[in-house]
Amino acid sequence: MAESVGEVLYEERRHASRPLISNHPLLTLQQSSGADKGGFLSFLSVGGVSRLKEKWIQYKNPKQMKKPVSLFISSRGEHVAVAAGNQITIFPKEGDYQEPCGSFTGNSLVLFTSGAWSESHDILGVVDDADVIYFIKANGEEITRITKRHLKVSSTITGLIAHDDSELQQSFLCSFTVLTFDGAFHHIEIGREPSASISAIKSHDLALKRQFPQNVFCFDFYPELFLLVVVGSIIARGKSESCCLSLWCKRQNLEPLTSIQFEGLYCEQKGSATHLAYPKVLISPQEAYIATLDTNGCLHLFKLDKETYLVTKFSFQERTNSEVTDRSLNVCTDILVDIVDFTWWSGHILTLAKRSGVVTMLNIVSGMKLIENDPVYSMPVLERVQKFEGNIFLLERLSSEDRCDSFNHNRMMKDLHYGEQSSEDRSNQSDLSRLRWNLISLSERSVPEMYKILIGNSKHQSALAFADRYQLDRDEALKSQWLCSGQGINDLNTLLSNIKDKGFVLSECVDKVGPSEEAVKALLAYGLQLTNCYRFSEPNNQEGREIWDFRLARLQLLQFIDRLETFLGINMGRFSVWEYSKFRVMPMNEAAIALAESGKIGALNLLFKRHPYSLAPFMLDILAAIPETIPVQMYVQLLPGMSPPNFFMREEDWVECDKMVNFINKLPANLDIGNQIRTEPIVKRLLGSFWPSTDELAVWYKHRARDIDSYSGLLENCRYLVSFGFQKGIYELKQFHEDISYLHQLVYAPENDAEISTSMSLVAWEQLSDYEKFKTMLNGCREGNVVESLRNKAIPFMQKRSCRVSLATQQQIADGHSVVDQTKSESFLVRWLKEISFMNKLDVCLMVIEEGCRGLHRNCFFKDEVEVVDCALQCLYLFTATDRWGTMAEIMSKLPLKQDSKISIGNLDQRCKVAEGHIEAGSILAFYQVPKPMNYFLEDHSDKQGAKQIISLMLSRFIRQQRGRPNDVWESMWYDLQCLHEKAFPFLDLEYLLTEFCGGLLKAERFSLARSYLKGTSSVAFATETAEKLVIEAAREFFFSASSLTCSEIWKAKDCLNLFPSSRNIQAEFDLIDGLTVKLPNFGVTLLPMQFRQIKDPMEIIKMVILSEAGAYIHVDELIEVAKLLGLRSPDEILSVREVVAREAAVSGDMQLAFDLCLVLVKKGHGLVWDLCAAIARGPPLENMDTSTRKQLLGFALSHCDEQSIGELLHAWKDLDMQMQCENLMMLTRTNSSGLGKGFQGADRKDRLNSIQNTLSLVAKHPPVEHGTDWQLLLQENGKILSFAALQLPWLLELTRKPELGKKFTSDSTYGKQYASVRTQAGITILSWLGRNGFAPRDDLIVSLVKSIIEPPVTEEEDVIGCSLLLNLVDALIGVKLIEEQIKTGENYAETCSNKNFATTYSILQNNGVDCGDAVQRRELLLRKSKDRNNYG
Repeated sequence: MAESVGEVLYEERRHASRPLISNHPLLTLQQSSGADKGGFLSFLSVGGVSRLKEKWIQYKNPKQMKKPVSLFISSRGEHVAVAAGNQITIFPKEGDYQEPCGSFTGNSLVLFTSGAWSESHDILGVVDDADVIYFIKANGEEITRITKRHLKVSSTITGLIAHDDSELQQSFLCSFTVLTFDGAFHHIEIGREPSASISAIKSHDLALKRQFPQNVFCFDFYPELFLLVVVGSIIARGKSESCCLSLWCKRQNLEPLTSIQFEGLYCEQKGSATHLAYPKVLISPQEAYIATLDTNGCLHLFKLDKETYLVTKFSFQERTNSEVTDRSLNVCTDILVDIVDFTWWSGHILTLAKRSGVVTMLNIVSGMKLIENDPVYSMPVLERVQKFEGNIFLLERLSSEDRCDSFNHNRMMKDLHYGEQSSEDRSNQSDLSRLRWNLISLSERSVPEMYKILIGNSKHQSALAFADRYQLDRDEALKSQWLCSGQGINDLNTLLSNIKDKGFVLSECVDKVGPSEEAVKALLAYGLQLTNCYRFSEPNNQEGREIWDFRLARLQLLQFIDRLETFLGINMGRFSVWEYSKFRVMPMNEAAIALAESGKIGALNLLFKRHPYSLAPFMLDILAAIPETIPVQMYVQLLPGMSPPNFFMREEDWVECDKMVNFINKLPANLDIGNQIRTEPIVKRLLGSFWPSTDELAVWYKHRARDIDSYSGLLENCRYLVSFGFQKGIYELKQFHEDISYLHQLVYAPENDAEISTSMSLVAWEQLSDYEKFKTMLNGCREGNVVESLRNKAIPFMQKRSCRVSLATQQQIADGHSVVDQTKSESFLVRWLKEISFMNKLDVCLMVIEEGCRGLHRNCFFKDEVEVVDCALQCLYLFTATDRWGTMAEIMSKLPLKQDSKISIGNLDQRCKVAEGHIEAGSILAFYQVPKPMNYFLEDHSDKQGAKQIISLMLSRFIRQQRGRPNDVWESMWYDLQCLHEKAFPFLDLEYLLTEFCGGLLKAERFSLARSYLKGTSSVAFATETAEKLVIEAAREFFFSASSLTCSEIWKAKDCLNLFPSSRNIQAEFDLIDGLTVKLPNFGVTLLPMQFRQIKDPMEIIKMVILSEAGAYIHVDELIEVAKLLGLRSPDEILSVREVVAREAAVSGDMQLAFDLCLVLVKKGHGLVWDLCAAIARGPPLENMDTSTRKQLLGFALSHCDEQSIGELLHAWKDLDMQMQCENLMMLTRTNSSGLGKGFQGADRKDRLNSIQNTLSLVAKHPPVEHGTDWQLLLQENGKILSFAALQLPWLLELTRKPELGKKFTSDSTYGKQYASVRTQAGITILSWLGRNGFAPRDDLIVSLVKSIIEPPVTEEEDVIGCSLLLNLVDALIGVKLIEEQIKTGENYAETCSNKNFATTYSILQNNGVDCGDAVQRRELLLRKSKDRNNYG
């Protein structure tokens, strides 16, 4: 800022405000001040030594001054910390210093004296009056604290210096330098760990001890130039202590630059109780000046030469001649005393806080005050933002007793006794619990910025004066003052009229609504006056957009004037700002609808008169919004007619012309002010005269009538509405009016016709067809009033509507566009009679038909006799009642005489006769309690099932009711059945009816009467088979209903069967009765007939007989006889009986009987007994059962068994075949295998098993795979193998070794040979047994068998068999040796040739058999080679 500045412009902003805490340390000190005093004896107490030490330290160091509040500001102002008492509250810049981002609370007995911010790391270092250093994060979290004991110093701490280490790569986070009162430096490094440990503490080199002040009162550090300014005291030799200001360069080391002594008091003297300020020294922002404040409130100024670092005392007297006058010198001298705090505003401007609370600014170059009206604050504390000039913070303390407001220009100074007390004393004497501190910022602003601030703070008079002073535009202040004013007439005259911006003025006239009717009119009139100069000029003259905007604004003003007059008329002269503001911008149709909905008919009428063209397109919607409960007579003047009424308008304005209309048409359709510029003349020019068409009006009247009825139920209002519309010339409403009249007649029926009245809505009434309306007129009618209702209402309505329909139908038929619908050709009365007939209202139908026939041509109920007869017949068949046959007959009797020629037209006569017959048949059915409706007789009975069920039901009910009655009653029933056949059921045969009738006689036990009817009647012939069937069915019904074997029903069944005693079928029934009543009880089985009927298979009864008592199965013939009596007479059924007996014999242990029966069943081929045959074949020996018999039974079982049993039965078959082979060998050799095994039980078991194992090893290589290689385990687990190996195998081996048994003499069907030797058969038996049990034969056994087969004479088949056996050798050379031996031993040429052929075949097979993987492939190869050799031969 230049030195010629005469005034500083700044903005005061108030930020956070908080109360001082109640446990303020000063309060604690005051309360305990008296307790600290004591004599010498007090030091002899328990804590006396420590207190004595503290007194000694206080003696060496000056008394430390208490600071209740302090202010710590970061270098860029990002954070501001307020230390009030023992609490620190931190505020961030981003929240405008309103809400804290963190807080910290220390010991309750300490105050914070100094501090410094490390802004690059947002860490605050503070020192309390107990010389404890705290390092705190911006969120209030404490990193660490360092006590005086840790620093190892005895002097108090003067302050902290924060170093900017952000650009250096160091192991620690940040660092601080501590300067103590005795001039010692201590460097502290804060680590990066979350625990924030101290990395290094080291004392400063004291080589310059003599040059550095012995006592440091205050200091300031300028980091850009590393300048350190220290204010301290130096005691020279032989001289007293004096104040000294020294300048040092502090980088890594401390270098002295210059020093100067001056007079000042910076510490409390002994005997002095008060001080005015706290010691403070500051370097100006541009390093040109240094200012320091002593405890007496005296400010000392020094000038600093930046090049030589020479410091000289600044004196205003040196510049008196050139720049400073005597008056300004006196002012400066007065200002620099009684100061409680100060800071630099800029490079040469000081901000000073006086003891009186006045804060002023002083230009030390010119010696002038820069604030005209000094603000006043209570006990202010000042600090500046180091990086920015013209930005300071002020902290004041207020109490509720301070008589000052929150604005400095009204603050009242109160000196009172402040001048005689120190700042600390004033704080001590105040009620600290009622104190608050306020944080305030003062920021330099430019002239335009200050102007905007004044306007923004609504200081309009100051803003106007400021604008005049600096020659600024007054419009902005006037606009703001106008917007903040009441906008009345005076404001219009004094403010709005003085604004030069016509666009703004016009917009305010258009947009603003004054507080009163007069203010509104004045605004609108002033707007019209402004726009009156924008009349239309020559057509060719080009006009800008702004002119057209002014014209549009004029249209808005005209519209608002019209709306104001309308609003006042609607509200009877009452004006409301809010309601008018809403009304004038509301679309006129919405306003009209709102009035209509509220029922304000008079206001709505006024609205239609004043704005007819705007409301004409919405007239019908507006009228529809009138509440339906309001009588139509109240708004009949608003109802539209065929043509519109005459409209009256005000005189047109010059802007309401065609040019303006053309311009409006070019505007966007969605323009916001579209409805505000459409005045009535404009709308008339835009739309012209609009009026709905007649069809639209008719539709509206109908819709309105429906709404009235739907929402209010006031049908009378509907009738009036449509009547008024019809009177206004809308003749399309005539029929609609008739419908409403008919509905009105029904709704408001007389009291005597209350049952006929209805509550139907008009909409529902309209949706009804003409017939449904006719039917509604007759709803609730009874036989007593139906004729009157027809005469008075329904018949006239029918005649009118049917006439109209008939004319339309004739026209359509004449045009060839219609086909006559039968339902539509019927009269309403006929249709209605048919419907009520379906509801069984016979009495009503009788009354209508009787009245219609009585005066057929007079009352016009029916057209003619044909219609009434046809209607009566249709109604009869629509009745569903089954107990009103007399009424139906009476209806038939009321019809016109049959001799009338018209009735004979067509088939009406025949239909009448059929109907009479149906009535008679229906009465018969009702008599026999099988009622059926009349229409049942017209149904399709092609399947005859329904009629037959009716006959059966008649008979069953008649039997129950007429039991014990004489026979003539039954004869009457036969007559009724014949009548039914004639009148209703001609499709049923008389034979069927006679059959059912005879069945009923039998059920009723009328056997003698039934005997005569079973022979037939004069009209019906009856077959004997049918009669027998009826008798059997009846007898079975008696028999199966018997409750015991001796009850009367059994005798009734026999009596019934005796009607035809000679019939074979009848005899079967006698046998059944005899079997159940005689035979079964003889076997001890009591079975009731009903139980027998429930058993589906009589075989179950045979099983019951067999199981009834022990040994019952022995009586086979008797059981078969019982089965025949029960109906089991076929051969298969008899075999099934034998099967059941055989199974029961087997279960009972009588295997011989079971065996005998099974042989019979096997011969008969009864396959179901295969399982029993298989069990017997594998069972113990029986009499007359040898191996062949077993084989026969087992073979039968294999032929008929299921798939799951085939494998098991085949194994049994093979075992039996093996046994049979052994028996054949025993017979041929006349030897017995049992003798070879004698002594097995007596010998040692282990030795015997070893012997058997040796025998097995002679013929088999190894056991099956699943048994591993343990022969003994195999023999112990498998008893069959052990038995055969012990009994049969040694004997068979012995046979294979006897040469005398090699003669071929026997037959072997197994291989198709004609002759086979005993040796061969024995070998084959052994080989078969080995293969069956999974043993691999040894090559020796195969060679022995082959030798026995190929012994001469040899056939070709034997060669093939031998080769096939040799292919199973493991060692093929053994087969070669065998063939060579046979060739050598050949006795003749034939044998030699045969042996050679055998060798050739074996070689070929052996060579080709390499690729054969299993026995099947080897067999196929052998057969193929044998066939090829035969073909070659």
